[in-house]
Amino acid sequence: MPKVLLHIRSLDIGGSERQVISIAKAVADICGEAHIAITVTGGQLEAEVEDIPNIYLHHIKVKGLRGKVKYLLHLRSLIKTNEFDAVYGFLPVPNLALLIARTLRNRPFIAWGVRSSDLDLTQYSNRVKWAMRIEKWLSRFSDIVITNSQAALTEYRSAGYANSKLRHIPNAIDTERFKPAPQARVSIRNELNISHKAPVIGLFARIHPMKDHITFLRAAKILIEKIPDTRFICAGGVSHGYSTFATLVKTTATDLGLDNHIYWLGARKDPERLMAACDITTLTSDSGEGFPNSVAESIACGVPCIATDIGDSANIVSNFTSVVLPKNPQGLATEWETVLNQSSIEQSQSTLKMRRSIIDRFSSDTVANLVIETLKH
Repeated sequence: MPKVLLHIRSLDIGGSERQVISIAKAVADICGEAHIAITVTGGQLEAEVEDIPNIYLHHIKVKGLRGKVKYLLHLRSLIKTNEFDAVYGFLPVPNLALLIARTLRNRPFIAWGVRSSDLDLTQYSNRVKWAMRIEKWLSRFSDIVITNSQAALTEYRSAGYANSKLRHIPNAIDTERFKPAPQARVSIRNELNISHKAPVIGLFARIHPMKDHITFLRAAKILIEKIPDTRFICAGGVSHGYSTFATLVKTTATDLGLDNHIYWLGARKDPERLMAACDITTLTSDSGEGFPNSVAESIACGVPCIATDIGDSANIVSNFTSVVLPKNPQGLATEWETVLNQSSIEQSQSTLKMRRSIIDRFSSDTVANLVIETLKH
């Protein structure tokens, strides 16, 4: 079995970060150990791996130009000392940094992880744009580029990445964590003082333009005209550098008269409990999604998800719900209403089928085995 290092900037709350943890846990179970290297400490998800004996968390400091050089040297030393068989990066900067392994005589297999598709680069800083350009130019020096979505695989092929290097491995879903939980439905509604009879719709996304909270709010306004007691849970922190945009989002909610209907919960460590409290979850992104975790996690909880047709959303929801074109609040509201009007018999029949579809396709063990086989090269 290969000895694997996973490298990501931090273990703060986020989709890629959750993937690192899910894969690390499964790889550790299968291979006996797994290693994670991060450059920013203090992430809220670090606690999930710190007490697991066969997962090793390595902290590499980066500060200033001199710190960046030390970072690369420290990363190289870490790889050399532990004699990893494979190193696997997540997102552009960690991917690029792992090329330092090429300077080793007995270097490991270098895998890059691509986590998005169809990005609207106008929503990102010049630093991010340049990192992505450099990533493409230097991709020939990696051994393999792993996309987490079929959408990204198609996009990167057309963008000029070497076809022989591209592989698709979907995201892993912790189906033991994300599962139906009637008790959580009761406790969360009690915690938030939401009637047990009120329909609840959840959006699990950081506040960032690509997540398109504005369309979500406009759809919410349309729905409450027909179902006034509907409540909305919004869980997710504010992306770095987007505090002004977050203020705009919440001001828009106020202007639409939604303050008594929406619960802004910020970043949470218990999305599985929150999802179980919902009748529906939703994803309203207009770009940038590869494999949106929240869609699959919701379905694993037995909760239907109405998503925009971005990335692999349509494949994830399969035939259990419909996908909606981006920036279409009326379409979202209509699909929400359709699901809310389903009978309890229809809902109970689909719950187990939805969950089984996620277990069969995206369970942590299934995906970890794909990763291990790929990294064996």
